[in-house]
Amino acid sequence: MHNTSFLPAIVFSTMILMVGCGQSGSPRVATNPTTGLVTYQGQPIGGAFLALHPKAGASADVPTATAVVQSDGTFAITTYDRGDGVPQGDYVVTVQWRKAIKAGADFVPGPNLLPVKYSRPESSDVVVHVAAGTNQLPPIALKR
Repeated sequence: MHNTSFLPAIVFSTMILMVGCGQSGSPRVATNPTTGLVTYQGQPIGGAFLALHPKAGASADVPTATAVVQSDGTFAITTYDRGDGVPQGDYVVTVQWRKAIKAGADFVPGPNLLPVKYSRPESSDVVVHVAAGTNQLPPIALKR
């Protein structure tokens, strides 16, 4: 016969541990809804992946904000939750646009269709400022 008098204590201890572990990582930084439009040679680049990298001196606790560009070239930035925006500050924008190609039975990302300079924070010349409140960024017009 098993002694079950310890069972409630074990369940309670496990619940306390789970509640205590519920929040990990850095606390969230306030974000500001941020949207925009990006084109390449005057055309929308639906499906492109855009990232905002904090410029030097920004808080290291903030994750890189990202967006997937819609078919009309518009995007809404996400830092923590879909479309929540980005913390206030200055950012270098990187963009990659890869069309899916068939590889056997699967589709995989193809080569980047944009100039390489736009894919790295060290070489991108696209810089944006995000202010407190709702932001509509100026159109980003990428060129060769």
